[in-house]
Amino acid sequence: MELYCKKCNQKLTKGPLTQAKVSSINHGDEKDLVPLHQYVFLAEAEYNFEIPIDFLVNNKSLNLDNHTESIRLQGCCGPSEFGQLNQICPNCKSEIGLLIDDCWTPRFIAIDANKISKKPLW
Repeated sequence: MELYCKKCNQKLTKGPLTQAKVSSINHGDEKDLVPLHQYVFLAEAEYNFEIPIDFLVNNKSLNLDNHTESIRLQGCCGPSEFGQLNQICPNCKSEIGLLIDDCWTPRFIAIDANKISKKPLW
């Protein structure tokens, strides 16, 4: 699977993503939740968000920028707010995902499937 911005068709993945096995999910603090170039469905990872989220991706597998509103990047040692998207498309600045990367959490980007397409739109 590849991810594209629904607004401008910008490719957001650094390569194809494959679904991670549930056994590869690592909930350790400051560890990658899923391996590089992999994703997991939210229900398999057992996280709760205040906003619509469908799947979680290794944060090094995507080309996204930090949101321009610094309040969305708050946390102890990195972003850990579960209620607002904080990652944007590098091309059109559309809100795409939520980076979780704090000292008390595993690292990943949460994606709302309504913000992306799994294939180019044009």
